[in-house]
Amino acid sequence: MKKNRFTLTALLLMLSMIFISCSSDDEDPEISKGEILIVSSIPNPDGQSGSIYFQLIDDLSPKTYDNSSAYQLGLFDQVVMRDNDLYVLPFGESDIITKYTRDADNNLTETGQLSLEANSGPTAIVKKSETKAYVALMRRAKILIINPTTMVKTGEIDITDYGVGDSNPDAQQMIIRDNKLYVALAQMVGGFFPDKDRAKVDVLIINTEADTVMKMITDDKSGMSQPTRPIESKQMFMDENNDIYIMCQGGFGARPGHKVGIVRIKDGETKFDDAYGFSITDATITGESNVPASVYYVQYAGNGKLYALPSFPAYWSDPPSFVQDRVCRAIEIDLYAKSMKTLDLPKSNSFGSVGIYEDKIIFGLSSDTDDGFYTYDLNTGETSSEAIIKTTGTPNLFRHFGEKY
Repeated sequence: MKKNRFTLTALLLMLSMIFISCSSDDEDPEISKGEILIVSSIPNPDGQSGSIYFQLIDDLSPKTYDNSSAYQLGLFDQVVMRDNDLYVLPFGESDIITKYTRDADNNLTETGQLSLEANSGPTAIVKKSETKAYVALMRRAKILIINPTTMVKTGEIDITDYGVGDSNPDAQQMIIRDNKLYVALAQMVGGFFPDKDRAKVDVLIINTEADTVMKMITDDKSGMSQPTRPIESKQMFMDENNDIYIMCQGGFGARPGHKVGIVRIKDGETKFDDAYGFSITDATITGESNVPASVYYVQYAGNGKLYALPSFPAYWSDPPSFVQDRVCRAIEIDLYAKSMKTLDLPKSNSFGSVGIYEDKIIFGLSSDTDDGFYTYDLNTGETSSEAIIKTTGTPNLFRHFGEKY
């Protein structure tokens, strides 16, 4: 019975976290100014609809923020920071990517839009230069090529041939290294999860000079699957050694036998590192006896340390409540030592976040006591006893303009 509830929970959560949204207001307020972006979400009780609100703030001074000076978006629209630009990737009724730019005075203004085909499902945007960027369209089996300054489409790459089981490989997060675009492929077949009999990780490699596919590489040894989440831009990242790490979701608990964990593509290589594979499913988390079903949010901080919010099925109620259940715990992952430990922070619902600001990791948590951004000091290991920045709604994203990772 517990296993069935686990699978049902994963299915409902994936549906709510990916494919349902709502439209934004017709008029935007006078947005605040600053060097930090915060996003809060106010889901409806079912956790499957609602809104998010994004605004700029100056610093980490303790304060409570409402949404009176914030832009309103659909609940599962994704806000991606690239340099001084913010790109809103729609997952609901809209098929328009909107760009906002922060100027020298820390003001944020809308600076462009790009209309997509209906039901495109953009999951990621990465910039190669000020005149060239790539947008992954999960529902269209395409990688768009755009001018990110003018927001004009300049080309596209068809990736239908790389679907396994159907004609859509379901492009997720992306990263550029050495003039090559690495695209994580979820390979969802007949629904929202990978084939139950195929626990593999696929990544497409595209030559960014010719904009042609070089090859698809597959990890079939680790038992992991479903690389990255479609609405979390930091699940594919590089460390100081220029190695690419990819967080894999393993079917979000809906595919028994598929593992959650991390795979690596080393610097200078265009193949998976067979010597590395960190199965979070099989590892022990110091301070936590339960096994996570997925890892929602991550933030790399250097020196092999990754901070994350995994979800634990053991903490779901029956039936599950996406808003009320506190199912996520803040953890530290040592990528090099392949070890994990919990941090002294409260559990959160599934609408949380992880970010970085100077020498602090910022956890957005909706706990039993408050909603807001907690801190973990990288130098001292100390955590804040309460949310430093309190929000109206669940803290959904924290980004600092100019952050290294």
